Parts: sequence; C-alpha cells; structure tokens
Amino acid sequence: MESEIATCPSCGKPNKLPLDTHGKTVVCGSCKEPLVPGAEAGRRTSAGTPVELTDGNFQSAISQGSHLVDFWAAWCGPCRMIAPVLEEIARDRKDLTVGKLNVDDNPRTASQFKVQGIPLLVFIKDGKETGRVVGAVPKQQIESAIRQYLG
Repeated sequence: MESEIATCPSCGKPNKLPLDTHGKTVVCGSCKEPLVPGAEAGRRTSAGTPVELTDGNFQSAISQGSHLVDFWAAWCGPCRMIAPVLEEIARDRKDLTVGKLNVDDNPRTASQFKVQGIPLLVFIKDGKETGRVVGAVPKQQIESAIRQYLG
C-alpha cells in the first residue's frame, strides 16, 4: 500500500499515512491530535489551518499567492509558543496561506533560505521572498509584517 509522511502540527512527529485518506479521520500516532490529509501537498485546508510544507512540495506550494512560512522544529520552545498565534492567523486570514516547514525534516529548504535561528517567519509573494521576522514575536508584530511585506 502506498503512503506518504505527514508531520504532526501539534507534536512534530512524522506519521505514515495511506495515500487514500479521503473521508477518514486521521490522528497522530503519538499525541492523537488530528492530522490534516492533503496539507502535505501545500494546499490550504478547509479549516484554515497551517499547511505542512516539505522539501518536496515547497516550491510548488509557494509559487503563486501570498504566503507566511514558519520555519520551526519540534524541540524549539519558542516555536511551540508561536504556533497557536499562527494557527489563529491561518483561520482568520483568507488573503494568505500560512505554512509550516520543520527544519529538522527538511534541511534542503532550510539551507536554501539560510535559516540560522528559529522560529523564522518568511513572507513570500508569488514565489519570491519579501521579508522575514526571527523569533517568537507577538501577533501584532506578525500582522504588521504581513501588511509591510505582503501588502
């Protein structure tokens, strides 16, 4: 049976998913939180949650539109602190896609973006970086950066 790997947005653990998850509730094997099938392909989910990005889907996922990408790691305390803020932004904003890229699992993209500190928020419009913010910053500062870097 063919499968794909999905990183849990709650605990950061990789999960092996069957390719056909349509209509099925899928949960993380470690923390039992819901996983979002299809997010690995870089699509916005119906719930407006952040999409999981990987080395394999990153370029196609950010090629068009406005994106806020969180470069993070499961072991990073500040990354876990900022995660609920990014989930809230993903739910509230329909004018951009919020994505998450685990730097430990996706070293190629992390290296391409010269990630030296996390959390790192990178703002991308139509495939081109327009700005970045490093650190667990307040929601107001993220919203200000969205206006500044994505219009």
